[in-house]
Order: sequence, then structure tokens, then C-alpha cells
Amino acid sequence: MSVFCTVVELLLPTIESEAVDSQGTSGYEDVVVMEDSTPVATVADGMSRFELAPPRRFVLPAILLLLSERPGYGYGLVPRLQEFRFGHVDRPAVYRALAQLERDGHVEASAQNTSAGQARRVYRITALGERVLRVWMGVIKEEHSYLGDVLRRYQATGTADAVLAEVEGGWATALGSGWSSVSSTSTARRRLVALDAGRDEPPFPFVDDPAAPELGDADPGDPQPRRFHLVPDRSVGLIEVRSTVGPISFGAIGITGEIEAFFADGLVQTDLPLSGHIEIDVSGLRSGNGLYDAELLRRIDARRFPTATVDLRSCAPSGLATRYQLEGDLTFHGITRSVQGTVRVVADSAHRLVITGEQVFDIRDFAVPSPTVLMLRIYPDVRVRLHAEAELDDEP
Repeated sequence: MSVFCTVVELLLPTIESEAVDSQGTSGYEDVVVMEDSTPVATVADGMSRFELAPPRRFVLPAILLLLSERPGYGYGLVPRLQEFRFGHVDRPAVYRALAQLERDGHVEASAQNTSAGQARRVYRITALGERVLRVWMGVIKEEHSYLGDVLRRYQATGTADAVLAEVEGGWATALGSGWSSVSSTSTARRRLVALDAGRDEPPFPFVDDPAAPELGDADPGDPQPRRFHLVPDRSVGLIEVRSTVGPISFGAIGITGEIEAFFADGLVQTDLPLSGHIEIDVSGLRSGNGLYDAELLRRIDARRFPTATVDLRSCAPSGLATRYQLEGDLTFHGITRSVQGTVRVVADSAHRLVITGEQVFDIRDFAVPSPTVLMLRIYPDVRVRLHAEAELDDEP
């Protein structure tokens, strides 16, 4: 314990010297800088602009890590540091960092003659540097845990954008989806909720255009169906599976299709015919783990059957105002099966629907063998979650 405290005391000046305050006055702020200061992230309306900057605190431990792998020249560390994606790295900044580490006794340098007779300094990590690096790894582990908690809290909000971010970033596998690896039950089921989660049954009023007619405001004597088309970049499907290594979640953004139904007071008229066609690009399913993705796509033969389709036939009320029991045909892996499931359909405005739902399927019903990679085995029961947003067609 005393050795650990001693190493921490030796490490603290290094940590403090790298801390960047709100004014950017770190003594090591020039070790790694962005190539430019142009904001790289904006919202659609341009009212919020911010910069995505790489971390700066871990440049020194990154150099220690590289030297623990093998000794090296200062200029040789530059391309290796770029592997950490800290941003632009230049040679003078690396040499300044090496000088600091050498003064602190974390690295040592020796002269090595080249074939041309010119001596060059080769840097290697010292025993003290190894101990400091070990403590730094504990710091990084804590940072990793804290950042994981941030992602989990964002994931737990269940909003559409959280689901989209999860699929786009490929971090679902790292965080887990709450499935037990030995049971079909879920210990922490996530929700896919509408953008305005607080507004639930009974149906809420339309808010985007007070002058716009409500869905289904057509002449009661001659009702007309409303046709909606899915918004691909706001529609996502998640396939959550159980495996011998824990939960795995595959996601795909870009669901397309259209739905046609009769509405009155913001609710689907279940006594009138409903139709719809939805397509999911299963060849785009990703988990964030290339090995798992390759095995899944091979098992479902995504090259031959790149698309899964759902054709809706009927709709029935399901007890609550905005929940409905749907029936239709699911075509997947070249096989069509009759399916049914419960969805929530919310008229978020006079022109937009938000559709969420989930259903458990047995992949053996579609002649898909359970994927197996080395010690990984995926169980046949999978949960499919859907979040789709649909907009009213302009054409009558």
C-alpha cells in the first residue's frame, strides 16, 4: 500500500501538469492540438455549435506505454502516438514531453551511433516509469468506467436519438443490452419511446401546426385513408440476442416503407382496412464487433437475402388507446411466416407518427442455424425492437 501511495505522489505532479483548465492554460497543451479549430458538430438549425476535441490528459502515459512496448527514437514516437487518435502530433511537442518524463525519472535516454556516425538518443522506460504507468492504467480504467456510465445513462433514456447513437456508434455490445446469458428473461430491459415520452394515453393534441387538420378529420360520411412513408434516418431496428459470452445487440438504421390507415382523433381506426410494407436492410446489421458481424451475416446469407420485409394485413385494439395488435407476413432469409405483435402508434403531430414495438422470434423458424464462432454460441430466441418515424405523404 505504501508503494502505491508513493507512486501516486510521484504521479500527481504529472497529472496536475497535464490538467487543462477552462482557459486552456495547461503546461502540456501544446503536446497535442487539433489541426484546426473549426467546429465539427452542429445541430440542424445551426443554433448550437461545439467542437469535438480529443483527450489531452493521457499523452504522457501514452508515451510511457509505447516505450514499455519497445525503446524508440523521439521522431519514431510521432506516428505511433497518432494511433491513439489524440489529434495532430508534431515532433517538437513529443521531444518536450520526453524531456519532462526524463526529468521526472520515468524514461532514460542513451546515445546510439548510426551508420553515418551521428549519435541519436534512444528512449526507454525506467522501473519507476513502469510503476507510474501501472497507476496510470488504473486512472484510465476509472475514466473508462465513468464514460461507460455516461453512455449507459444515455442508453437508458430510451429516446430515438439514443437508439440511433447506439447503432451508429456500435457501442451496444460493449455496454450490453440487459439479457441474461443463460435465461430468456431480461434483467434491465430498455425502452424505445417516442420523442415526447411524457405524453401518453389518452392521445395528446397535435402541436406543430394549430391550423392543420387532425388525422382523420375527413368527412365522416366518406373517410379517406392516410398514407405515411417511413423516414429512413429516423427509423432503426435492433436485434438483441443471448449468447454464451453475454448479450449482443445488432442494429440497422435506414428502415423504409409506407403505412396506409384510417385515423380519427389521432387514433387508428381498427374497424377499417390497414395496409403497410416495411423493408429492413439486414445486410447493414452491425454490433460493433467485426467477428460477430461477419458470422451473423454469413449465417443469414445476407448476400442472397439482404432485405427483410413485413407486409401488414390487419390491426386490432390492444387494451390501451395507442397500442395495437398487428398481423402480417414477415419474410426473412427467403422464408415467409405469418406473425403478430403489439406496437405503440403515437401521432406526434398532424403530419408524423412514431411507431415502437418489440417481438421475440425463433430464428430456426426461418431456417437460420444458431451462429457459432469458437466459444461463442448464439441462442435461437432473439428479441427484435423497432422504432420508426413516419411522415404524412404530401399527395392526397
